[in-house]
Amino acid sequence: MRLLDRGYAYARRYREITGVLVRHGFGYAVERYGLRPFHSLKERLSKPKPLREEMLLLSEAERLRRALEELGPTFIKFGQILSTRHDLIPEEYIGELSKLQDRVPPFEFAEAKKTIEKELGKSMDDIFLSFDQEQIAAASIGQVYHAKLKSGEDVAVKVMRPGIEDIIETDLLILMDIARFAEKHIKASKFFNPVGFIEEFSRVMRQEIYYVHEAQNANKFYRNFKGDNTVKIPKIYSEYTTNHVLIQEYLVGIKITDIEKIDAAGLDRKKITINLSNAYLKMMFEHGFYHADPHPGNILVSENEVINFLDFGMAGIVDPFLRENLVDLMVATQRKDIELLMETLSEMGLISDVGDWSFSLKANLEDFIDRYYSLTVKFIDPTEFLRDIIGVLIKTGGRVPNSIMLLSKTLLMRDEISRRLDPEHNFSELVEPYIQKILDERSRISYILEETEKNVVDFALLVKAFPKRFHHILKKVEKGTVRFELEHRGFESLVEELDIVSNRLSFSMIIAALIVGSSLILNARLPPIVFGVSLLGIIGFLLAGFFGLGLVISILRTWKW
Repeated sequence: MRLLDRGYAYARRYREITGVLVRHGFGYAVERYGLRPFHSLKERLSKPKPLREEMLLLSEAERLRRALEELGPTFIKFGQILSTRHDLIPEEYIGELSKLQDRVPPFEFAEAKKTIEKELGKSMDDIFLSFDQEQIAAASIGQVYHAKLKSGEDVAVKVMRPGIEDIIETDLLILMDIARFAEKHIKASKFFNPVGFIEEFSRVMRQEIYYVHEAQNANKFYRNFKGDNTVKIPKIYSEYTTNHVLIQEYLVGIKITDIEKIDAAGLDRKKITINLSNAYLKMMFEHGFYHADPHPGNILVSENEVINFLDFGMAGIVDPFLRENLVDLMVATQRKDIELLMETLSEMGLISDVGDWSFSLKANLEDFIDRYYSLTVKFIDPTEFLRDIIGVLIKTGGRVPNSIMLLSKTLLMRDEISRRLDPEHNFSELVEPYIQKILDERSRISYILEETEKNVVDFALLVKAFPKRFHHILKKVEKGTVRFELEHRGFESLVEELDIVSNRLSFSMIIAALIVGSSLILNARLPPIVFGVSLLGIIGFLLAGFFGLGLVISILRTWKW
């Protein structure tokens, strides 16, 4: 029974999604790729209604943003992730998807109370001294309330929206089905690995929806910034935190982009900008763990220009390997060392192996180096540097991992906030000491010995494993199980067109057979006879007419006028 309920929920949600897409002007995509399996025959055969006048005034990017907002949390988050992928979608869409916001009405306090008491196993009177029933923030995943614990601490209480998990799980299943369909039927999608992208997105989404994961991130940030008087991370009350309820310290402050209130409070905008930039540099170069969703609503400023971070659902990792390679990229560019630059990009997996470097890639990277050549680290802004090198890779058909795109997007969001606070802010000057520290460490004997030891160990392991691996390859050769995969390019469209033509030709032959067969039946007057005419012959002609009409409609709808 539960399986039937899930299937019904899937079909209903799928139909809702396609309905929203059609209403916002994406009916052509729904029709082109046959995304209406749960719609009636009439709905599938009919063309989308003309767009409302107000929709015609909007760009396609704006309509897509509105459609994603209407579809709820999964698609909002999906759009936000897409807005980090400059390698997948055009800039006009990047800008529009960056504006995505939750636009949903709040749910009733009675629902929040029910969730809190069920999750914590106590009545609210046993937990809170006071609880404001009016929410201070509402989003598609949950709501936030202000309360006071029995022990007297002011807290923010996050409560998950009832039923949201089932909606998100259904949405993820639908997105995965669409990704598989795209990978199978849309040749251009193979380059973007849609199934892999949705798998990664599903993993992130399933983590983010549970408040225990957010609490773990917050606790890690809390430990990392302990004793830092320029950054404030709210304390998490773990004894009152579950997958659906999170209670944390209530922080008071001014939204970081509210310039008017910041000036009225007498706070120094330059100092705020420096504190924010230093916080991110510490996350990247010291902690290796950064707040990956720095939109203005998640950052407050309090007395003494202290930066208060909120909402820790999305975090990124900068491991030593990535950190070292980012420094190598900057050094290679500064020294105009194209070979080091390309080797580093290859190590990071941003370009293919050394032997497969294209002339176009090398020419574009040389142009890129010319923009930064001879500049000291003090004048190389990592935000612009990373954005520019990603631009080169996208231009030459390279693939950029999600981790790099997320880091770039985070730095760009930080940069936007910094420039609003202080247009003259120089992020590069603050970066220089961190880069110089890494370069100084590399010249130390201890670092050289450590790296040499690692290389010797790696080589020893390789030598040790080589006989086994070689023996394994020989065994496969003997058994005839060695396989070589060849990838053809440029034939996909031809294969697809031939497939469509062959299907239509087969269908036409069936229709022709029905017509000929029905004519013979009518001529032979085979029983049963109705009004002097063979009933089987009439049925055969009706079927031929129905199938013929369907074939004509299919041809007309894909006709290139």
